[in-house]
Amino acid sequence: MKERKRINLNSYLFANLVIVSVLLIGLWNRKPVWDVSLRFPNLLLILVLLNTILIFREVILGKRTTPSRGRQKKQSRQKLRNLNELRVVLRNSPKIDENLLHRSLLRLREICGSDSVTLYILENGQCRQVAGAGELPAALNGSRFINREHSVFIKFPGSLGEEEIGKISAGNKPMSFKSALIRLELTALPLTLHQNKIGLCVFSSREAHKSPPIPLTSTALFLETLLALVENAGNTGDGRYKDKSTGLFLFECFADSFETEVERSERYKQEMSLLTISVRGFTKLDSDNAQQIARSAAAALKQSLRRLDLMFCGKNDGEFLAILTETGAEVAEIVAKRVQKTFAKQNEKFDFINSSELKMFIGSAAYPANATHGDGLLEKSRESLNQAINENVEFKAYGAINQ
Repeated sequence: MKERKRINLNSYLFANLVIVSVLLIGLWNRKPVWDVSLRFPNLLLILVLLNTILIFREVILGKRTTPSRGRQKKQSRQKLRNLNELRVVLRNSPKIDENLLHRSLLRLREICGSDSVTLYILENGQCRQVAGAGELPAALNGSRFINREHSVFIKFPGSLGEEEIGKISAGNKPMSFKSALIRLELTALPLTLHQNKIGLCVFSSREAHKSPPIPLTSTALFLETLLALVENAGNTGDGRYKDKSTGLFLFECFADSFETEVERSERYKQEMSLLTISVRGFTKLDSDNAQQIARSAAAALKQSLRRLDLMFCGKNDGEFLAILTETGAEVAEIVAKRVQKTFAKQNEKFDFINSSELKMFIGSAAYPANATHGDGLLEKSRESLNQAINENVEFKAYGAINQ
């Protein structure tokens, strides 16, 4: 309303000049417009004063450009979407786990309007995708992000090479990137995580990518806090100790849990299977790479087994154990092959892996088909594993050893 009522001085100046012209023409022709006696010097003085005020009004009355710029900045700030909807996701979450990350990214993608939002963790020259929402552009499938000398690079699959996305500044400013090699545009938001790890939140679109219309500094703070919260929740078990790196139960917890499951299967006359797992070539890796492979094995187990199944670290490095409740020998073989397939897929993103040197072997034994007590079941499952390693086959069930 104030804008509509504001006096337009330019229109008054134009009208004034028109009146001056009419009066001057009338005086020149000695035919005044009004039949009155006018003194020309006085009239000219009045008009000069009025025109001077109108022409130099900005100097006399003060400039009005500063409020206009302020209004423009205010309007640009109003275009940013707020992140209050993310609080609703956290408040309504039944528990804090990796699903919370996925749900938060789904809502964040809806808020910012990007086709995909993906979280990565960059450590030791490797890239690990933590969570994502939406469909990745084709150019990002198979690509990896690398943190090198305080700069982020993207390495494309095949022989396309790599490009620098930008440098990580002290304030973790967002980086806009447009590839010169392929059709790819994205916005990368660096994240500072626990133990000096670097995270990366990537906003991308298949075409016509635009910078997310959200406060990126607040977004970074939210994601950093959420990642720390999920990691802390994953490291706290339900009374049984877990390995902090893989999230699997420690080997020290296996004996008690295994005995309990055998007793339950005996009481309710249910089948049960035990998988013993060994990764060949694990001991030849350095500590950082070995940790990556252990996480891949743990992720493969978590994605392939059911919620009621139990997963443990083995006695030695590169070994794992899995108790499949209410599962017979045939289903155990299907699950084992699914674990191996997922494990191989997880490792495709690592450059240090030679598929001929790194291989997962699984041995299986079933209760009560192969043994009626816990010690016998464990022994026969390990015997199956040794047979698989000796014959260089990925899976071996105890019932198939003597066939």
